[in-house]
Amino acid sequence: MYIFAIMMKKERLNKNFLDEFEAYDFSKIKEEKIYLVGSIRFKDHFIKIESILQIIYKKLVGVCSVDGLLNKEKFNDQEWDKLQEIAIRKLKDQDAILVLDVDNYIGKQSREEIEHFESHLHKPIYYLSGLRKI
Repeated sequence: MYIFAIMMKKERLNKNFLDEFEAYDFSKIKEEKIYLVGSIRFKDHFIKIESILQIIYKKLVGVCSVDGLLNKEKFNDQEWDKLQEIAIRKLKDQDAILVLDVDNYIGKQSREEIEHFESHLHKPIYYLSGLRKI
């Protein structure tokens, strides 16, 4: 009975998890299909923000490649270029993108995705830094 009670209390989006992101107002994102863009070095942000957007805000969240996000160093240049091409193709199906500009960092490949989204698709672009509550 005690083990069952512990299992029932298990919750991914607990207070400790959410406290890290309490400074951000994700409700500003009105679109349904959101594509996360950002540096691989912030993969923990990708994982956590994906859960917040999906579970709390009921968004359909996409990323280029989960394997790429978790194992970038294992891909050769040609494989990585193919993943980047796929990322550009996936952007067409999105309503908006959320740039995870943690510490104001945006990498080269992220900039390419943002530029493509902005110049070809003309859809909303959100920046994590812009969601910060004042």
